[in-house]
Amino acid sequence: TCACVVMNYSTCFFLAVAVLFLETVVIDAAPKHKNVLFFAIDDLRPELGCYGSKQALSPHIDDLAKKSMLFERAYCQVAVCCPSRTSLLTGHRPDTNHVWGNGPEQYWRMFTNATTIPQYFKENGYISIGMGKVFHPGSSNGNDDIKYSWSPEGLPYYHAPSEKHYGPGNKTSLWWAFDGFEDNQLPDGQICDNAIMVLQELRKNKTRGDERPFFLAVGFHKPHVPQYAPKKYFDMYPPVDQILLPENPNVPDGMPDIAYETWSNPRRYDNTKMYFEGKNCTATPEKAYSKECQFPDKAAKEFRRAYYASMTYTDYQVGKVLVQLEQHGFAEDTIVVLWGDHGWQLGEHAEWAKFSNFEDATRVPFLLHVPGVTDKGMRSASLVELIDLFPSLVDLTGLPMPPVCPEGNKRPLACVEGSSVAPILKDPSVQTKNASFSQYPRPNSGFAHLPGLDSKGGPEQVMGYTIRTDKYRYTEWVYFNSTTATPHWEDSRGLMGVELYDHREPTVNFNDENTNMAHNESMKSVMEELQRALRSGWRAAKTTT
Repeated sequence: TCACVVMNYSTCFFLAVAVLFLETVVIDAAPKHKNVLFFAIDDLRPELGCYGSKQALSPHIDDLAKKSMLFERAYCQVAVCCPSRTSLLTGHRPDTNHVWGNGPEQYWRMFTNATTIPQYFKENGYISIGMGKVFHPGSSNGNDDIKYSWSPEGLPYYHAPSEKHYGPGNKTSLWWAFDGFEDNQLPDGQICDNAIMVLQELRKNKTRGDERPFFLAVGFHKPHVPQYAPKKYFDMYPPVDQILLPENPNVPDGMPDIAYETWSNPRRYDNTKMYFEGKNCTATPEKAYSKECQFPDKAAKEFRRAYYASMTYTDYQVGKVLVQLEQHGFAEDTIVVLWGDHGWQLGEHAEWAKFSNFEDATRVPFLLHVPGVTDKGMRSASLVELIDLFPSLVDLTGLPMPPVCPEGNKRPLACVEGSSVAPILKDPSVQTKNASFSQYPRPNSGFAHLPGLDSKGGPEQVMGYTIRTDKYRYTEWVYFNSTTATPHWEDSRGLMGVELYDHREPTVNFNDENTNMAHNESMKSVMEELQRALRSGWRAAKTTT
């Protein structure tokens, strides 16, 4: 079905112009590199069937996993949309990009002008087309970085016309089941239809002699809040009273207050604000952690069910695109990668958001299908990061590998600060690094008036740097200069907080990191070793493999 059935006339017109231009381009060149289909899914935590979930329904992503490398321990660099996406798309870490939030001042080209993945593929002979939420939309990413990242044939950049749809009666609901709606009456169904149409046009171009490989980025919005989906996806799940509550609904024992995200967003919707009105839930840690400032059990179950339903809605859109990839004859020549930009906490640790450094906020799904390599399905527990996507895709398509970014401010426009995962495809036990690194700024999304914070200061006064090794997660909350992107490790005021969580036993999905061991005297030598590794950074963590 063409997406135009739900578009306004002007949107259809401009898309038709783009497609017409696409159809008329013919280049006589032999195919040399595999295509790339690049799925970006917003707020998708690794609670999927292929990751062991007994409740979430993800049949199409599970099918993709059966012929992919599934990375069991993949981590984002910042648990919020814009900096996470900017980091993986540029191959630069957040401090290199000077991007730590979603604001309009966060466009990385103001600081580094770094080359992006779609731009690099475009500059190396690919037709590069994107749609939906690939970059964080708006000025924070130069309006989808349209000036640099995408081929002319893919412009104007496609956003679904219903993206601002906020539910019945112009009211805002945190979740809503749209009764009688078809998939393409909501944004992700429209994005799916557009992706299918683009694949059709690419097929037509190929029959006319255009042998350029393509880089096709498809960004889906759900399960990002608000959790909307056609009702049929809600109906796939048990009734609300049968939905499981989180197993660890309390903040970790010994957690420093600076680590907590106050999740004001889910409290502001028309169908949730009545639970919190007049309670001043974000004023103090004592208030925020109290039972009265949590969702009642029934609402918590509704929220969780809606998250699963909107995730399943997106899963079905992924499936439709993959079917068309096969039907148009591209499957054997196309690398497929699927990733979530960060995790999400569904009531674990008294959190209903991302915006933190916990395992549930930083761990992400990451699937990589390489025809002829991963066809029988593979799994790896090696530590990997989303920043590894840039060098991995370049490596696997045979394009020239950008250099590792040098230290200091003088660096080439295209350079990388991650590692290719290609060696792990040859041997899933290979470790390309011995740690992953994430970070989150405060007081952004946290308590604004903790001792040690300047009430007139900015959102990045303190940076929480976290290192995830095979056995531990260690985090330091350090005073930070956002102008120079410099942590003040030796600040006379000391650290705002320290955390140590034990992962020596196999991680229990969405029920771990429940006790901060940083003040346990028996862990002193472990913490000293982890502190050295954290402060030495990602360069020291790279292995020789």
